[in-house]
Amino acid sequence: MNIYLILLGMALVTAVPRVAPLLLLRGELPLWIQRWLSFVPIAIFMALILPPLLLRAENDTHLLTIGPALPAGIVGALVSWRTNNVLLTIAAGLATFWLLKALL
Repeated sequence: MNIYLILLGMALVTAVPRVAPLLLLRGELPLWIQRWLSFVPIAIFMALILPPLLLRAENDTHLLTIGPALPAGIVGALVSWRTNNVLLTIAAGLATFWLLKALL
């Protein structure tokens, strides 16, 4: 019986934050919420991209380093911004990374 109560509790904790805003804010979302939600994809993208570019794992600790990954990421971002070409972005980033890795 305990396992069913735990499962029901987990389902409620998962569902209530998702369903409550839909029930409370029927129709169009207020402008301030729309503006606030527009920053969520950028924040998630930065949270996924920056750690591999800036951190290096060593002996179970993470060190802030500036290695070849950061300049390669910057080159890739610039190429993507200027060309909007995914293959060229990947090629430029990888070429920069491999060149810096070979030189360092």
